[in-house]
Amino acid sequence: MNDGHIPLAPFRYLERVSASQPALAELDGEIAASLSALNIQPDKLRGRTIAVAVGSRGVASLAQVVRAACAWLKAQGAQPFVFAAMGSHGGGTRGGQRKILEEYGVTPEYVGAEIRSEMATVALGSSVEGFQVFMDLNAWESDGVVVINRVKPHTDFVGKIESGLSKMIAIGMGKVEGAQECHRWARKYGHEKVIRSVAGHILDRGKVLAGLAVIENELHQVCAVRAARSEGLVAMEEAALVMARALVPRLPFSKLQLLIVDELGKNISGTGMDTKVIGRWGQWEPGEGPEIRLIYVRDLTPESAGDAVGIGFADVAHDRLHSKIDFEKMYLNARTSLNPPVARVPIHLPSDRDALDFALGALGSPQPAEQRVVWIRNTLNLERIAISECLAREVSSLAGWRLSPESHSPQFDVQGDVIPQ
Repeated sequence: MNDGHIPLAPFRYLERVSASQPALAELDGEIAASLSALNIQPDKLRGRTIAVAVGSRGVASLAQVVRAACAWLKAQGAQPFVFAAMGSHGGGTRGGQRKILEEYGVTPEYVGAEIRSEMATVALGSSVEGFQVFMDLNAWESDGVVVINRVKPHTDFVGKIESGLSKMIAIGMGKVEGAQECHRWARKYGHEKVIRSVAGHILDRGKVLAGLAVIENELHQVCAVRAARSEGLVAMEEAALVMARALVPRLPFSKLQLLIVDELGKNISGTGMDTKVIGRWGQWEPGEGPEIRLIYVRDLTPESAGDAVGIGFADVAHDRLHSKIDFEKMYLNARTSLNPPVARVPIHLPSDRDALDFALGALGSPQPAEQRVVWIRNTLNLERIAISECLAREVSSLAGWRLSPESHSPQFDVQGDVIPQ
């Protein structure tokens, strides 16, 4: 013990210095070439109003991707507009969803297209399996839709399609009603079956012209672009997911005693913290998620606007985070997704020192030399992490990572909170 506190191990920084797949040097050009290669009939674009679906969180270079797609559409003589395709996010309101797009940098001035953020939908009947299908009214009334999204593993399930174009078509473009319907039946039949069914029903209506998928490397850089017309969209997405799965950033350790997370948030992951990074709740393939005994979360991102979904995956939280929770927004998100655990509030304590004493004590008060602790900013940014000295002794075999030679020990202010370095 030290002044009544359990001593915390010193840390060293571990930095990712190279990615398995390099970033695209000419992103705009790759997008234009991918869309041109689809050979969409000119009369489906020239003089037509085209709705561009945008909405997922944390996509690298999202505003640039949207701008490039809109520029290509305008070059074909089309009149594109961007619409918010994000289910119930942003509090399920037009203003909330428009604000999220703005925070992503997707503004009329930057992307060169009008932004439409409405919550009205049109009911498109039932899929073959009997699921009710909804679609954004603005998109339905357009002359065609281009769907943009990143393809990556999903936080809640494993399949041949997970987070990507089909999910945006089924859930994002369905707004609140579509999201509720998909999540409702996913609890019974599984996410992939419901997403395929609902997205397939929409694709069969002929409104979706094409999908544009981006794939990111471990440094959250766009490293590949794929495009497909509606009839080939699902097959393209399946192939893109195989590539994306191998490139997802992970913690380079299989077992930890404690993970310290500076912030969770909806702009980080749909579940606040990526469940496949923290190894909790979601489904994953063997070895995909680590074993972490305790998780301490310190804050909520401003972009979340009080929606602290995902706090239920933590064991300890700072009072600062708890004070920022908008329970109405968080409960709406949890109720829409029919996911009770994401909104459970763990014990929250007034300072970092109190929280760390509690967590380390619950772990059996390990000595600093025995502590297996990782400290991250959030589950999206894993390029630079702090690791305890115990873990530092294990990294010599890690390819693509660099360990800092010096160590540092966190310092606390008079309130017991960590002093930023």
